[in-house]
Amino acid sequence: MRPVEIAGLEVALVPLLGHTLGHAGVAIRARGRWLLQAGDAYFHRDEMDPDHPSCTPGLRFYQWMMEKDGRARLENQQRLRALRGSHGSEIDIVCGHDPVEFERLASRPADSPTPPSTGATATTR
Repeated sequence: MRPVEIAGLEVALVPLLGHTLGHAGVAIRARGRWLLQAGDAYFHRDEMDPDHPSCTPGLRFYQWMMEKDGRARLENQQRLRALRGSHGSEIDIVCGHDPVEFERLASRPADSPTPPSTGATATTR
């Protein structure tokens, strides 16, 4: 992982093969801390538990059914757990499917309604 600077942020692609061929996470460093969006490298936050990784049966089955390389997928999950264990104070790791992780990063409870948008809305023709 060799970061590049884009718009004042350090950005890096992190190979996380297994779910799909060429799957990668995106790491961004801002305000002295890294955020790694691991995409589909895992689907449930409990898969990142260092001692007892687990996943709901339905999500486990779906990951198995969709994976292109099961061994690589599981090895990358282990890499992510090790990264969190050795650098947890410097990095947040999130996947693309766990609403609890998303809401934690958004600093709001998972059961609260999404606030209304304050930005411009798209118009249709």
